[in-house]
Formats: sequence, structure tokens, C-alpha cells
Amino acid sequence: MTAAKRAPLLRPEPGPDTLKATRWGGERLGRLRGAPAGAQIGESWELSTLAGRESRAGGRALDAWLGGPLPFLAKLIDTALPLSVQVHPDDRPAGPGKEEAWMILDAEPDAALWAGLAPGVSVDAFVAAAAAARADRAQEGALFDRLQTIPARPGTIILVPAGTVHAIGGGILLAEIQQPSDCTFRIYDYHSGRDLHIDDAARTIRADARPVIWTTDEAPRPLAGKHLGLEIFTAGVHDLDDSAPRLIAALRGQASAAEERLGAGDLGLLLPGLARLQVDDGGLVVVGRCLS
Repeated sequence: MTAAKRAPLLRPEPGPDTLKATRWGGERLGRLRGAPAGAQIGESWELSTLAGRESRAGGRALDAWLGGPLPFLAKLIDTALPLSVQVHPDDRPAGPGKEEAWMILDAEPDAALWAGLAPGVSVDAFVAAAAAARADRAQEGALFDRLQTIPARPGTIILVPAGTVHAIGGGILLAEIQQPSDCTFRIYDYHSGRDLHIDDAARTIRADARPVIWTTDEAPRPLAGKHLGLEIFTAGVHDLDDSAPRLIAALRGQASAAEERLGAGDLGLLLPGLARLQVDDGGLVVVGRCLS
């Protein structure tokens, strides 16, 4: 490997602008990132060049390292309570859509996520169930029965295409890579009083949209959507080469990337070029990139 072409790994330096307090957030991210005691931090925008949520690494803004915007956004998400039932649009004239992938770091024993309509459920039937739950919260269970349930297990990876109706349950700590967009249409939010986007959501949900799921019972394999690509690495030495920046996410155990040590829950940005990834025994690392 030629030293001149070696890609550095940037470690995120989240600050006040990258921590997002939410009504559903837990306290783990606040403790990790130095927020005031008891703060309900739902999201830490670890790697972002979006306006108002710019993150830093190595004492510099990310776009200064890259010479432009990052083609994806990477977050840590901590849920004490469930998130809304929602959907993200695909690319449109107004801006990029939002394909995303979840990488489970930790979860309470019965925690779950939902992505995609259950088999045999039409968009119209789901929209009607959401309306019934908004009118009477006792109908909430029937709404979730119309979605595909995914147990939240550490190490599970879920790629969620745009147009896939979804929800993240409570009691989960996960890493997320997504297109650099913050566009969300909520169709159900547990009678919280927040704004809903019922018509936009109904138009955006695709009946055929399905998540791509990988669990630790499987051999590593690439996961690819329309916009995002993920590679899964277990114990061993792996040489990486790419002309674009990449997310490195350590989900379990210990690893080294570009000679930087990573532990479970650590994220890093690998700049274009060659790099060596060494995953220790029992480790699990995901390398994510934008495909478009």
C-alpha cells in the first residue's frame, strides 16, 4: 500500500449544533457527548454538512476537508420512546430524497422496528388504519399489525428505501447513514400534537417498497439500495479503496481503520483513497457510501 495514497480516518467532533433534543430521546447520547445531565438527546449528527447542523473533525468543518458537501449524513439515534410512523420521499425537483440504513448498536429485549407494509396490505388499507388510530388510540395495535415487524437485535442492519413506511421503536441505540436530507412525512405520532403530513405521506408510500435486512446469523454480504451501499466486515484484514468518502461504523468489538482504533459505537469518515481495515475477533464493522 503506497503511503502517499493512504486515506486518513476523520473522527467526528460533535458539538452543540449537532446534538438534537427530542421528546423521544434517551440519555445515552447526552452522556457520551457532554450534554447537560438529564437532556433527552435523540440524535447526534456525527457526520453532516447540512446547513445549521455542520459537524467537525480534526478541528475543521467537514466540508473544509472534502472541498464540498458530504454526499451522505451519519447519525447516532437513541430512542427512549417510539418515533412517529413516517415515510421519506425519493429524489424530487425540490431536493434529494431520503434513503436510509439503520445499524443496531444496542436494544432492550423486546424492542422492535417496523419497515414496509405487511404482506397483503394495500396502501389504502394502511392509510385507513392510520386514520382510525388517529381518531382512537385504542386502534394503534391494528395500525402496527399492517407493518412488517423487525426485532431490534444488536448487529442487525436494515436498509430502508425511500417510499417505505417505517417507525423506530423505543429502547434502541442505532447508527444511521442516509441521504443528506431532513424531509419526513409523518402519518401517525401517538397523539403527540405535532404536525402530521397525511396527504403527502399517503402519496409517498409505495406498496412495493421493502427493507433489505441483514442479521448476524448470516454470512457478510453487500447491501445496496438506489442511493446507498453497505459492506459488512467481520474478523480479518481488509484493504479498502474508493474514490469517494466512506462511513466506518463499528457495531461490535474492536477494529482499526487507517491505523485509528475504533470501539463499538464509534463512527469515522474515511476520505478517498486506500486504507486498511483490521477487525478483531468478534468484531463487526460496516463501511457505507453513497452510490449516486
